[in-house]
Amino acid sequence: MNDAANTSATPARLRRSGSGEPLLLLHAFTQTWHCWDGVIDELSNEFDTLAPTLPFHWGGPVGDRPLTVAAGADHIETLMDETGWETAHIAGNSLGGWIALELAQRGRACSVTAIASAGLWSRGSRHADRLRRKFQLGAYFAPLSRGFANPALAAIGKVTTMRTFCHRPGLVAPDLAAIAMQSAGYCTARDINAIWPSDTALEILDRITTPTTIVFSACDRVIPPSRFGAQLVIPSASRRVVMLPDVGHVPMLEAPDRVAAEIRRTATEPVVDAT
Repeated sequence: MNDAANTSATPARLRRSGSGEPLLLLHAFTQTWHCWDGVIDELSNEFDTLAPTLPFHWGGPVGDRPLTVAAGADHIETLMDETGWETAHIAGNSLGGWIALELAQRGRACSVTAIASAGLWSRGSRHADRLRRKFQLGAYFAPLSRGFANPALAAIGKVTTMRTFCHRPGLVAPDLAAIAMQSAGYCTARDINAIWPSDTALEILDRITTPTTIVFSACDRVIPPSRFGAQLVIPSASRRVVMLPDVGHVPMLEAPDRVAAEIRRTATEPVVDAT
């Protein structure tokens, strides 16, 4: 970690590390690139890793239009162009997974690992509508999370708020937990209806042939796989489906080695069957 995470100091906009084939890492809604910190440490000896913070998120750029999946993908395409990357292996979590699939649809991904991805539901899903309302309510209270910069409140948050992100918060490094808890308070992309596109990530998934791994988190409290996607995403000649046990919605925080292993596998091993 390069930031003083227990203060409200604005974090760096991105982290780039390592050498090898390009690997782009996209975080979840309200998070920052820091959630990938352990994964970067695992993979930077094999890949040239780039983890940016999305527009309107803590430390990220101020966008010139509201954040949507399409706008997020546009921003990342521009960043890839500036970096000199025509394509990259792309891993994304939650909203980042949805953007990763959109980038694959645009031809910018040579592989995709979508982790606890948003959008893997049928159009008009009642579960998705309930999730949208939950996010709208959460956005209203989000500024309160800035208070987790206080060490006393942070200790409480690690056993309460962190359970939104992780199944086992005690495994998360204190500096990463501090940023994860505070980040929602500094995220200004709060128009959930704007972020939610009319099509779904499931529809995008069915239009791409890029080697893809869909990773579900078995103990996800935000997007429980039993309600969202696990029964809809079917393995195919170019697609793996993996269920990671004992992890929550942002599994990189509590199990970076296991997440890194899935990204490595997607990037280096062909999908050989549909099981």
